[in-house]
Amino acid sequence: MHDPLELRHLRYFLAVAEAGSFSRAADRLGISQPSVSQQMRDLEAGLRVSLFQRRGKRILLTSAGLIFQEHARVILRQLENFLQELSSEPGQLRGALHVGVVPILNVALMPDLLGLFATKHPGINLTVDEISSTEIETALEEGRMDVGLGFLTRHSPNLRYERLCTDEFALIVSEAHPWWRRRVVQFSELHQQRLLQLSDTFVMRRMTDQICLRHQVRPRTVAELNAIETLLRSLAPLKAAALMPKIALRGREGLKLKAIRLEGKKLDLEIGLLRLTGDCAPDPAEGAYYVSGWRR
Repeated sequence: MHDPLELRHLRYFLAVAEAGSFSRAADRLGISQPSVSQQMRDLEAGLRVSLFQRRGKRILLTSAGLIFQEHARVILRQLENFLQELSSEPGQLRGALHVGVVPILNVALMPDLLGLFATKHPGINLTVDEISSTEIETALEEGRMDVGLGFLTRHSPNLRYERLCTDEFALIVSEAHPWWRRRVVQFSELHQQRLLQLSDTFVMRRMTDQICLRHQVRPRTVAELNAIETLLRSLAPLKAAALMPKIALRGREGLKLKAIRLEGKKLDLEIGLLRLTGDCAPDPAEGAYYVSGWRR
């Protein structure tokens, strides 16, 4: 072997390391098992180290193999990024973008926005995490996240809050609820009404608590849940209602729920982008203006 290391050696090595077997690695690579074994023997001979050890029928990595595995992954990742840059259009943005989104907006908005953003910026790798508003703000301030999509609390002086739309709290009910045919409900009518609520770890729950306090209303909490999807699916069996922004139903049409308009004070809320002050990361909501029924 003239060169101790070639790209195929990296790919074959990582396949064997992941599969723990030359034969399984060969199946995944679509080549013969003897060919994989020979390539790995050539690699060890060229590097003059042992990368594998046998433990029964399983192939394990030696200490040198573990080091080689770590660097092989980095090399191939860098090569993929390099090839992606070469194939990108001149002036096209490239890199990675880490986005945090609050749970209630993930199903409602992200599928459409991801498609629009990927079309506009194909050279950017997106990572999306569903986390709370508080966690988004903390991650942005600590530099662990680039952009947040959530409620504009304006709690942090270090963050820039950009409003994209407004929504309002409504009463979410199922067909089984006695108010299903109602078009409007006075907020005062919610006193002692059966509600399913999110746990107080959600900013949205703290918002609804403040609204109820403002209206001097104390609903009857049937259950507290820490998952929006579970809460919405539980409305029909429990014949209860939920106090949530209307956007909670977007993307969940199959649940057969409706949002009844509430008459009350300060029921609106702002939804938008959160970024560090001075941050110039690409906007993951570019194209949001074209998402029907959202931009107002």
